[in-house]
Amino acid sequence: MFDLAVGFAIAGILMICEYYICTRLKNPLWGGIIPVLILIGTIWIFVTGKVPLELKTVFPLIICNSIFFGEWDNGRKKYLERKKTEMDKMKAKDI
Repeated sequence: MFDLAVGFAIAGILMICEYYICTRLKNPLWGGIIPVLILIGTIWIFVTGKVPLELKTVFPLIICNSIFFGEWDNGRKKYLERKKTEMDKMKAKDI
């Protein structure tokens, strides 16, 4: 049970970092660092045989990867929306 709590705490910290990176930095590739590292780690875990390749172990890792890649996409959309709002404000002040 303690391992599960630690796992959720680590995932939460990574989600906060992912949100900050995706919504604040200009280059979209910076936001992809964490999801790509998680994907590489997931593949490495299964290739080395540390975790058996079964449905009960694969499914949570697929969900985890999907959530992080989805957050990357959502963060980029928020960044572009914020940038567009700022540009609209600047254009309104110029007129």
